[in-house]
Amino acid sequence: ATGIVITRDIDSYSWTLSANIFGRESMQLLKPDQKGQKNVKITINGHEWIFVISSYSSHNKFPSERFTVQGTSRTQLLGEPYARTFSAVNAVDINALQAVEDLLQNTGFSVVWDSINQNPPDWTISAGALTYQEQTPIEVAGRIAEAIGAVIRPHATKDEFAIIPRYRDPVWQWTNTDFLERIIPHQIISEVGGEWSPKPEHNSCYVSGTTHGVAVDVRRAGTAGNQPAPDVFDELITATAAARARGIAEICKGGNQEIVNLTLPLFPVDAPPALIHPAMLCEVRPHNEANWRGLCLETTITAEGTGASVVKQQVKLERHHG
Repeated sequence: ATGIVITRDIDSYSWTLSANIFGRESMQLLKPDQKGQKNVKITINGHEWIFVISSYSSHNKFPSERFTVQGTSRTQLLGEPYARTFSAVNAVDINALQAVEDLLQNTGFSVVWDSINQNPPDWTISAGALTYQEQTPIEVAGRIAEAIGAVIRPHATKDEFAIIPRYRDPVWQWTNTDFLERIIPHQIISEVGGEWSPKPEHNSCYVSGTTHGVAVDVRRAGTAGNQPAPDVFDELITATAAARARGIAEICKGGNQEIVNLTLPLFPVDAPPALIHPAMLCEVRPHNEANWRGLCLETTITAEGTGASVVKQQVKLERHHG
């Protein structure tokens, strides 16, 4: 394979693959058969992904045959067009984690919900608050995550995904937080670009349930709370912890910010910064400038050239100014 592109953004629940395959014999190994679609493992500098090949196309020009294949990581099997859709309502109180685990019964998939170390709160969803019609398991899980300002992080090789906060710590605490996942020194950055993306500054957010739950005015400590973000109404806001998490996430979306694009090598697993995943908080250490921190919004891995030997990692970081 060559021309390999592997990518995922912070709001996606699966990695995507595009690659060129040469020769009909190679393509025959990837085509679906009576057993269904093929799973392929891709290893780049020690980093592994497993993809389900979802489509392919041919580009034949004598004397060579070239094919392009598309794939997704296995978490896509919990969504359309693979998974069954369901309609349900919770008849009794249920914890959010338990609700996601119930969705995954008999699927072979599992969920990681680390309320202690990664801090997505687990809360009690009141009876009747969780209702859905004709939705896949991953759609419902995504809706539960969104209620608390969290996102889904798919595992690259296992039938597993994690629920993690979009903002592990509020942006105004990034300077002092100990929860730093990657450091990017200037010596490894080959390309840099940016786009100014200002938004209104917020210091409060009114978060409320609808037919169930609580109403909470979430305010950034030390401020007057006089610059509110748009109100949030979500039927899953049935506990103060859930409202607080969602409010913080909404406040964090505002302010003067810049989307910074960095290109750097994809170092092996044991050589930092290794692979940078979306939703990771990174510290960038520029040359002759102050260090700054940003949230990874998107990661793209490319392996091109003869033998896919030229490997790059491109990351998009959300940097807040002020």
